[in-house]
Amino acid sequence: MIDILIYILILGGSFFILVAAIGLVRFNDLYSRLHAGTKAPSFGIFLLAMGVSIFFNDPIVYVKGLFIVVFIYLTAPLAAHAIIKAYRDSDEEKRSAKKD
Repeated sequence: MIDILIYILILGGSFFILVAAIGLVRFNDLYSRLHAGTKAPSFGIFLLAMGVSIFFNDPIVYVKGLFIVVFIYLTAPLAAHAIIKAYRDSDEEKRSAKKD
């Protein structure tokens, strides 16, 4: 029974990461790509970490999985925000250069 749960978690996590990769290729604008590149992989990594933790069933693996998930959930939105800010700043510089 536990094996089925592990398979579901790992396959679900892999599916979400695959969908995010397809979204990065298929979407046209930066905002949509960043949405696909931060939301779905975060949940996919969460599912993968849960599946691996249950598979090994060791307290240190649970702690490491928790740290991985917390790190991803804290850094993904910050990285997306930094990328959008850099994109907007470079876009404003291009517009001001065209006006001159």
